[in-house]
Amino acid sequence: TLCDVPMQVIYNGIDTDKFKPDPNVKKPHQPFRLLYVGAWRKLKGVDLLAPIMRELGDGFVLHYTGGEAAEKDKATMPSNMVDIGRLSSDEVVTAMQNADAFLFPTRSEGFGLVVTEAMACGLPVVAMKGTAVDEVLKNGVNGYLCKRDDISEFVSTIRNLKVAQEQYLIMANAARLNAVELFSEKTMIDASINIYKELL
Repeated sequence: TLCDVPMQVIYNGIDTDKFKPDPNVKKPHQPFRLLYVGAWRKLKGVDLLAPIMRELGDGFVLHYTGGEAAEKDKATMPSNMVDIGRLSSDEVVTAMQNADAFLFPTRSEGFGLVVTEAMACGLPVVAMKGTAVDEVLKNGVNGYLCKRDDISEFVSTIRNLKVAQEQYLIMANAARLNAVELFSEKTMIDASINIYKELL
């Protein structure tokens, strides 16, 4: 067994010089801009996006990466959902820099690299409890974790995030700092080097 073998977790690193807030973009916007980046699959919770946005109504807009996979669902989507298609890495950065918060209701996630990228861009994240995202997010500090499939909690959480602007800015800064400290490429490389040094 490996129970008595010391282990150390090294998180996947992201380029926090590339994924960073744009100082020229003033936030939050009106309407409040949400962003979903991910595959268009039920496993990712995309079936919750339309009900959430329908409840939020005016004052909120969601940009999502849907493309052809989302076509079958567009007939039931409210008008405050905008398909931005598949994005290149640079386009993802721009989309994140121009959003106010990252909506990611995934039901299953191995790590949540896109969550750390959003955090590095200064986005508070609203996600679902019970996935690997729990390990990335500090609930109430750099984002929020909502109950599984609880549309009402997602809606109330996002509304509160928009209204409490001072808290929003504190959370956005915390998201950026947390991403740099724990999930940067430098942090990953330094941790890997330290392990090798300890073994030599």
